[in-house]
Amino acid sequence: MSISIARPLAALALLLTFATPAQATSTSSQVTETVVKAGRILDLTITSPLINVPGKVRLLLPPGYSKTSTRRWPVLWLLHGGGGGYTDWTAQGDADAIVGGRDVLVVMPDTGTCSGYMDWKDPAIPPRKWESFHMGELYDLLKNEYRADDRQAIAGLSMGGGGAIGYAAHFPGRFRAAASFSGALDLDYPGKPGLPAMVAIQSGALSCGVTVEQIYGPVGGDYWNHYNPAHLVDQLRGTKLYIATGDGQAGQDPSGVGNPLLVDPVEQSVYGMAAQFTDKLGELDIPVRVRFKPFHRHDWVNWQGELRRSIDFLLDA
Repeated sequence: MSISIARPLAALALLLTFATPAQATSTSSQVTETVVKAGRILDLTITSPLINVPGKVRLLLPPGYSKTSTRRWPVLWLLHGGGGGYTDWTAQGDADAIVGGRDVLVVMPDTGTCSGYMDWKDPAIPPRKWESFHMGELYDLLKNEYRADDRQAIAGLSMGGGGAIGYAAHFPGRFRAAASFSGALDLDYPGKPGLPAMVAIQSGALSCGVTVEQIYGPVGGDYWNHYNPAHLVDQLRGTKLYIATGDGQAGQDPSGVGNPLLVDPVEQSVYGMAAQFTDKLGELDIPVRVRFKPFHRHDWVNWQGELRRSIDFLLDA
């Protein structure tokens, strides 16, 4: 059996560029609103010096929502994956239907196709301070202008799965629950099953026209480790955690999910990362809800299903 490695390498490279924590700061910005679906979907374009590109954010509004209300709404952040964008969770993930009439403000921010949920290390690169933008400027904007409450949860797929866990770890107590769907949870993952993390990290940096060190700092150094969810496990204590991934093996489950002939090396890699990550949680007696699913792959069938399964877990935290 032969498989193409080029595409999985690109996919894994994109999912591994994630969650680069730093101090969140607020700066002045300009905000433009675009109504996509009256009373339901609102898109924001935010001009910020933190990211040097227009920051896109999609809001899924709860029933009865008003910016001028005296009340506040709990918040669910949904983070997209590498190569994706801020519209993915409504366009492909069925978030509108899954959330339904629940009383929650859903926030779906963009992070670019390659830059990840991180502040890049090298100050010579035009600003790509995505974590500072999301967890500082956007977080404050939502509270000050869009009636966001302190009750917040976060989830993401692939690159966004690592981002969700990274944000929760670097802002302890901010998120009552955090979920990773096929997330990249260990930068030091050696491979087998799947591809080594470093292969994808190098490929991702090359695709962005920069070096690994410009993004992460020296491999294995303090900056690198500060970005690696596997090194942040103890900071997740007190946060409700949900970790889900397929195993990427060839085959089909009873419902027909999977491919009977081909493995998925990207999902195999995140499966290996998730197994190591949840083992570390267990060693520290940190509770986690785990779903390891035979034959599930790195696709929207997987991620949409996990949002359906975890939505009450996230919102009831």
